[in-house]
Amino acid sequence: MISSESEQYDYTDDLGYGMFGTVATYERQSDKKIVAVKKLFRAGNRMAIREARLLSALMAHNAYKHHIIRFYEGFSHDFFFYIVEEALEQNLNKYRKTNALKKFEIRDIRTIMLQLLIALAKLEDMGIVHTDIKQDNILLVNQGRQPFRVKLADFGSAMTANELAKMWTPYIQPRFVRAPEVLLACPCDPKIDMWSLGCVMGEMAIGRMVFPSLCELDLAHSIFGTRGMPSAAMLSSGIKTKKFFDRVETSKGVYGWQLKPYNGRQLFSGTQSLRGYAPVNLDLLRNMEELEHGSEVQDFAELADRRSLVDLLNRMLVLEPEKRVGPNQALWHPFLTLKHLSGRAKPRAQYSLQGYREAGVCPPQDRAWNCDSSSEESDPEVPKKKRRRSVRRSLRSFFSRVFSRRRKRQPAASQVNVDPPEGPSSAARGGQPAQNPVTTEQRSPEASSSSSAFESEESSTENSGGAPAAPEGPPKRRGFLKWLRTRFSEWRGKKSASTPGSDSSL
Repeated sequence: MISSESEQYDYTDDLGYGMFGTVATYERQSDKKIVAVKKLFRAGNRMAIREARLLSALMAHNAYKHHIIRFYEGFSHDFFFYIVEEALEQNLNKYRKTNALKKFEIRDIRTIMLQLLIALAKLEDMGIVHTDIKQDNILLVNQGRQPFRVKLADFGSAMTANELAKMWTPYIQPRFVRAPEVLLACPCDPKIDMWSLGCVMGEMAIGRMVFPSLCELDLAHSIFGTRGMPSAAMLSSGIKTKKFFDRVETSKGVYGWQLKPYNGRQLFSGTQSLRGYAPVNLDLLRNMEELEHGSEVQDFAELADRRSLVDLLNRMLVLEPEKRVGPNQALWHPFLTLKHLSGRAKPRAQYSLQGYREAGVCPPQDRAWNCDSSSEESDPEVPKKKRRRSVRRSLRSFFSRVFSRRRKRQPAASQVNVDPPEGPSSAARGGQPAQNPVTTEQRSPEASSSSSAFESEESSTENSGGAPAAPEGPPKRRGFLKWLRTRFSEWRGKKSASTPGSDSSL
């Protein structure tokens, strides 16, 4: 058992080992809820305290609504520092291993990418960079109940955008998802997370790493051999450029950058290079596998979906960070909004929307990004906000619409003004009955004979211009019930007048 100032936790099971400590599940004594507790090796670990403060700031801004893991508290106990978070099911890497490293379906990739882009958009709004996006830090919430609902975890390497800009030679991000500006030690910005997310997306689509490597030189050949050479300005601003490039003279007095060969360097890591396994270009994603034998509509929709996936992936894996797409822009890409699936491909769009609903995520065109209502409803710990509904306002708007439809103006030649009998409520208003235009085709002979007296009274009270008085609208503040009773009595009088053999009076 471990205890903080406000809670006590009972040990239940181990989840595994991390880089700086162990992760286990504990039962919280206050509400018997199972939580995940990270036990770090030192109580004064600056990274652990920094992560706890950062997660506390994220929870203060309701980041748990934006597919970021929920943080409860951080405390020290017996020379160890503990971070208490919600217990989730498993990460994407473990899920792939249990499924024989199979490729994800495009619908599942779309669902996962939408949630991760929502999380990155929230981090960008708060000025925070994750710097450690990989499949191990993308956790499935409950695969059986909500398929492919994920949350972003592990903020131990996270930092603010200002701290990232001030770093001289940043050594961040895992090697397989490391952005080119980090590799060359150029000035970095928060879009390094978009590069890592693009690598994760490509790995889910291809079924293997997009840029496999055994060392940084191997990584440089994988990136620049498939995505092209970076600009001269980017190479000139990199501190580690000369580690991977040689400055050679291309013509008389003109110098350029050339990627260093493998001569003598591929044995530097002690094993054979993986350069031969890197994809030549990302166009192979369009032919990930042969289309299944089916109808023409299915083949057309599948091809359109793959092309849209490749287009988003190419926008995320741009070498220059200023030209790379951001999370808020990527959220409105057709791959996520399903705008490319129209016409014959509409059934596939409905199939993808079903995946959104199963994961509890709203489509980009139906949601407000500053408040994720779908995740709030699916989270059992978030209390639902009570909406204040005004009965008076809803009734007023309903009856206003009803009577406005009944009193649509007709041409003057085919209109005869008929008023319902004067009741006590109309006498209380000063003896001015409301005008109710009704066409002559709708009036029966009995109704015309019963309303002749009202027509003569109306002719004496009309203005010289003969224009009927405008129908009275509902009062805005007081007297609503009186107005409602009056309108109801008028409607009853009109209904009885239009029914043959009935009395016109109430």
